[in-house]
Amino acid sequence: MKLLSGAWPTMVTPFDHNFRIDTGVYRTIVAWYLEHGVGGLYANCLSSEMYDLTNSERLLLVNEAVSASGVDVPVAATGNLGNSVAEHIDLCQRVAAEGADVVMLVVPHFLESETDLERYYMTLAEKVNAPLGLYECPVPRPYHLSVDLVARLAQTGRFVAYKETSCDLDKIQAHLDATHGTPLALLQANTPYLLAALQAGVPGCMSIAAIWLPELVSAIINKAQAGDANAEVLHTHLCAMELAQRTVHPMGSKILLGKRGLPISSRCRSNSELSAEVCYAIDCASRSWFDVHGNLKIRF
Repeated sequence: MKLLSGAWPTMVTPFDHNFRIDTGVYRTIVAWYLEHGVGGLYANCLSSEMYDLTNSERLLLVNEAVSASGVDVPVAATGNLGNSVAEHIDLCQRVAAEGADVVMLVVPHFLESETDLERYYMTLAEKVNAPLGLYECPVPRPYHLSVDLVARLAQTGRFVAYKETSCDLDKIQAHLDATHGTPLALLQANTPYLLAALQAGVPGCMSIAAIWLPELVSAIINKAQAGDANAEVLHTHLCAMELAQRTVHPMGSKILLGKRGLPISSRCRSNSELSAEVCYAIDCASRSWFDVHGNLKIRF
């Protein structure tokens, strides 16, 4: 597998009026991502409301993403969900069997020490027949892996993606230096530091911004890697837009996808309805960002 790169949307889950997964809409969203130049898809993650899904639903998302994307882009999906190591291994194996290119691993909530974490990750590396990734998911607890541990895991060759969420540019640089020359792609999640991280050498990102702005995130990545000064202008626009998004995610992200022309409702299992005032603000802001067809007004 070549080093993973590009813009990876942390995909939201569309629900129908009965709050069942709407697979037709999901496949439409996947097709839209492919048209807009994503580097990969993250199909079962916090943005997907993974803690509010059953295992069958989590596997359905993986299957649909793999099937709809074909061989065009790789698909990542979280696997180690549950309350025991045995449950984690079982779901990881099932995610791999559905065709996920990368089985992502959150930091288990029941382990604390670096020694225990390393033993845990290496146990899954032995039991799961698929490339693995590291995911510093902020729920159920924010936990940031040490540079030394990430370096040791990267050196094994079994880990190919790292959704790093420290939002600390110095730590991003330290992780980048420590994993240089390994198969581990540092796909950090932070948008404000995206340009600086790209200029330092990260190959891409897994971010909420890519959910509704995949072509803008992709353009910044491509231009930054080419040394194009316009990357800074585009990144300034992205920071302002993502700052508005993060206050209303994930429901607001579904509304914003709707503004792009996708047939997705704002239904969520994981949070309450947005106020009329907030929805009005999203409408107003969207008119400055998109034309009547949902295309970005920003040119690049």
